[in-house]
Amino acid sequence: MAFIMVGTIILPSCKKYADGGSKGKAEKRIKISWKLESYYMDGVDATSGLLISGYIEEYKEDGSYVRSYTDSSGDAFSETGTWQFDSDKDQIKINGVSSLELSAQHSTVSTSDYDILKLKKDELWYSYSNGGSLHEFHLTPN
Repeated sequence: MAFIMVGTIILPSCKKYADGGSKGKAEKRIKISWKLESYYMDGVDATSGLLISGYIEEYKEDGSYVRSYTDSSGDAFSETGTWQFDSDKDQIKINGVSSLELSAQHSTVSTSDYDILKLKKDELWYSYSNGGSLHEFHLTPN
């Protein structure tokens, strides 16, 4: 009698973000310093209208989060909070930081939940709704 072995390869589910990047690699990829490349408000590039400049976010191994930028008065600003993923790694939860003065249309914008759109080794895109508008940040490694 001959036996035939049929093998089944089980691959881990490869969940991805809407615009790219594997959720399985999210923990490793986010833990660097990121600089803002572009900002979109309601789907329109609004980078040139930002009141802040030099925007940097750093997600550290110990769960701390550092955000720094130059404000509309030309003063350097930096603050520290904490970060963590939600259980599905669809959102970054930020705590302990203040609101941002992004544009003349939105004097203060804040949220604690960033919806991840893309997370690759060279790109982090996220969005959130605030003040009746959708804010989208595109960042690259600093």
